Amino acid sequence: MLQKNTLLFAALSAALWGTTAQDVNAAVVASLKPLGFIASAIADGVTETQVLLPDGASEHDYSLRPSDVKRLQNADLVVWIGPEMEAFMQKSASQLPAEKQVTIAGLSGVKPLLMKGAEDEGDEHDHDHAHGEKGDDHHHHGEYNMHLWLSPEIARLTAVAIHDKLVELMP
Repeated sequence: MLQKNTLLFAALSAALWGTTAQDVNAAVVASLKPLGFIASAIADGVTETQVLLPDGASEHDYSLRPSDVKRLQNADLVVWIGPEMEAFMQKSASQLPAEKQVTIAGLSGVKPLLMKGAEDEGDEHDHDHAHGEKGDDHHHHGEYNMHLWLSPEIARLTAVAIHDKLVELMP
């Protein structure tokens, strides 16, 4: 009888310990798939990463659903580019504490890399243009090209910022 009670206690303890360990894990929500890839690589084995925009959705005209807002509110960390690129996120992100966000456009060293002509002109990208239309004029949001996934240096800065924020949230 004592062995059965000990075994039962051990099983219950292990089950409860496993549940509390999962509760400690942060949920990372990235706004776009390129950011999700970076966040997932950094958080691998530490916490779950989710991408907010569904496949096929465009950051240019997306509207948050109530379930998206809930995911953002429940996330321990939200990674997004910024209001210049993702206007749909601006209201919800403004309601989140700064310590729960990584805003890529606000990172030190990112804006100079996004300036027109800072690297290539951004003509090599996924978006279609009519013949003879110069893609560069259409794709700058304000004075910056916010398609930051075109820059390996910005990807590096993003990875460092996500890493630092996760270390801060999960010491």
